[in-house]
Amino acid sequence: MKKNIIITIIAIILIFNYTPINYILKENYTYSNFDGSFTFSEEGGKGFNYTSVIRAYTYFLCQHPEKDQGDNRLYRTFAFKPWCFWEWGQMIFHSDRFLLSYKKR
Repeated sequence: MKKNIIITIIAIILIFNYTPINYILKENYTYSNFDGSFTFSEEGGKGFNYTSVIRAYTYFLCQHPEKDQGDNRLYRTFAFKPWCFWEWGQMIFHSDRFLLSYKKR
């Protein structure tokens, strides 16, 4: 009985993480710099990914050299929600975005 429950739970997690259901439930990730002059939204399933965020922020820093002084780190403005099991694939395989420091909007 326990084996069936464990297999069912694993199957549900895999289905929600690796099927079109994940595309529908995908979170929007938002980012900002320290003073809020740069903001970027990585919309779920729309083609932007974390690499696009880094490119956009690098371009922003090139266009605004005064922002490259002091605290020029990129912050995530989305909350980390480990209970959202449909996001576990993103948390495990694309963990870079979750390792950024959190900053409230």
